[in-house]
Amino acid sequence: MSWLKKNKVIGIVVSLLTISFFIYQYTFRPNESIEDISPDYSGTSIDFISLATTNFDSWNTKVVQLTGEITALDKNGFTLNNKLFCQFKNEDDSSDVKANQTITIKGRVIGYDDLLEELKLNQCIQLK
Repeated sequence: MSWLKKNKVIGIVVSLLTISFFIYQYTFRPNESIEDISPDYSGTSIDFISLATTNFDSWNTKVVQLTGEITALDKNGFTLNNKLFCQFKNEDDSSDVKANQTITIKGRVIGYDDLLEELKLNQCIQLK
């Protein structure tokens, strides 16, 4: 094999390895924690519900920080102001909340239930 052909083969192999490395780094990067993401909206849950129900597509998958009153509790989460269901990030967080308590949470918007007219959030954490 001539010297020129060897350099081409080595260049192609090094290029493929470099591209493969960057693809691997991009694909397997760690997920951002909800605590580290700055919220796209901060305010009361009542204001956000009226804002999100009129244009839900712009709020889907956004992180929000909301303050509201807990109107219902179950083992998976709680409901704020009868219109916003929040799932806990950790099940251990459920012991800290009580019904009729005003709470500030941070979570990701994941859906809107037309039947129950309820907005859904997941990965919710309580802010102190």
